[in-house]
Amino acid sequence: MGCGCGGVRKQSTGARAATRKGKTTYQVVLDGGNGRVAFTTTNVTLAGSVSVNYPGSVVLPLGATNTPPAATKA
Repeated sequence: MGCGCGGVRKQSTGARAATRKGKTTYQVVLDGGNGRVAFTTTNVTLAGSVSVNYPGSVVLPLGATNTPPAATKA
């Protein structure tokens, strides 16, 4: 339990803070991934449950594009 003084605590800059991973944000995107974003959350299970309410929607991580990768020459 904190001291209750109302002071702002300084964030740790140690090794543990540097290795802490951020949360992935998931979006429910309408029209097969080409439409607008209907819902955003960090819980992939919740995003899947919400996408059921929007026929044709897909769940994508934030920043993901729905375009196929470019073909590479072997």
